[in-house]
Amino acid sequence: MYIAILAITFSCQGEDSSLEKEMYQKLQSIKTADKADEPIAESDSLALSLVDYYEHQGSKLKLAEAYYYAGRVFYERRDFTKSLHYYKKAVAALPHCDTPDLEGVIYSQIGYVFSCQDLSEEAVTAFKQSYQFCKNQKDTLGMIYGLRDWGKELGDHGKYNEARRLLLESIQLAKAKKIDYLYYGNKSNLAGLYCKLQDYPKAKAEINEALTCVYGPDSSGVLATAASIYMTIGMVDSAEYYSKQLLKIGTIYARCSANERLAEIALKRGQAKEALHYLTVYKKLNDSINETKNTETVAKINALYNYQRQEQENAELRESNQRIYFYLTVACFVILTLAFIFIAVYLYYTKHKDTKSLRSEILEQAKKWQQTQEEKALSEERKKQIQECDICKKFNNFADNSMTFAPNITDKDWQELEQVINTVCPRFTERLENLCDISATERKICLLRKIDIAPVKVANLLNKSKQAISSTRERLYEKSFGQKGSPTQWDDYLQSL
Repeated sequence: MYIAILAITFSCQGEDSSLEKEMYQKLQSIKTADKADEPIAESDSLALSLVDYYEHQGSKLKLAEAYYYAGRVFYERRDFTKSLHYYKKAVAALPHCDTPDLEGVIYSQIGYVFSCQDLSEEAVTAFKQSYQFCKNQKDTLGMIYGLRDWGKELGDHGKYNEARRLLLESIQLAKAKKIDYLYYGNKSNLAGLYCKLQDYPKAKAEINEALTCVYGPDSSGVLATAASIYMTIGMVDSAEYYSKQLLKIGTIYARCSANERLAEIALKRGQAKEALHYLTVYKKLNDSINETKNTETVAKINALYNYQRQEQENAELRESNQRIYFYLTVACFVILTLAFIFIAVYLYYTKHKDTKSLRSEILEQAKKWQQTQEEKALSEERKKQIQECDICKKFNNFADNSMTFAPNITDKDWQELEQVINTVCPRFTERLENLCDISATERKICLLRKIDIAPVKVANLLNKSKQAISSTRERLYEKSFGQKGSPTQWDDYLQSL
């Protein structure tokens, strides 16, 4: 994360009183924890005490910092309305102090807030502002992050060409400054973008380079991108390897996708037991993610209301009766407790029911998949048997030489070919005749296509045009199924008999 790496430097003014020193030390402690990427979500009381203090005394510079770190705390708590409120207060305080470098950081964080709330246009605007502030200050590190965040946001919403340009520019800057973790991390982002563009050779090349230097905080994202790309391009063993790595170190989202991918691989290999295991884990993780998303959705809807209510209550508490406040608090607690118990019970029974249904569905899918594989194998074996027959070889020879001279195909040849096909594929011609009325010529076309003689060669053997052969197959499909179809659809049906 940008904020975990970028050091924000401010000049320090000497504090005279012990309270000033205490508040200054608290400000430094929250700054240090945030830059070290330590959890600060539980530091809301500390952040608000700093805001309250510097709003009434102290420098405007420290007030801007206090607002900023209050925004950071509420962002970590997923309270985006409060977070945005304090970020905007920090921006408003900045013109009164000489800290242009902080402005780029704040707008970057504002972009993250908008992105988390699916406000793409607002997020893009904030990331562009962040990049521009960093560019004006010749802050290369900030520019790299700004271009990356800007590009990723555009890529997530389908604007691939512009996203690619921004990511490439970010990569070039990182390479020029020899910032390896950003260079290789952005290679992974670019690989994911190429995958969305279905440019798989480039996606593979970029992710292969990214995997040579997997940076700690970005490991989950890089490995998830690699697994997805390798699965898409058919490198199943590589996709399986990186998916299993994600089971150890991935985020909950990455582990969820990894289990789904591993289940798909297991099903393709006919490993129903392993597929069921992975899908069970996937379902559990997916339920957890959906539960979190639902909670955050409700929080987004009510965030502004809750914040305004809290501000109002803070004003009323100084004037209202403490007893009334106590009763309201108890009532809210009871209601929330009952609601929590109801939701917990409901989710428990729903999850139990869904798990049983999923297990049955997976077993059924595994059986169907196995049956399909057996049918494919039988079809291939029959085709091989037909092709190995002398009469089939004879007709293939006729077809290969049909452009040079007219073949002399006798009725006996046709009868022998039909007999061979009916032997390998029982009742082939009988099923054709039961499906629709079929002429002698149509019968011959079906026999020749059954042994995979190309349509143009079929036309030569029967002294017909290629278009006539195609029209006949279309007509046969329509007569048989009562709807229009292509020649290829008819051929596929013949091969299934």
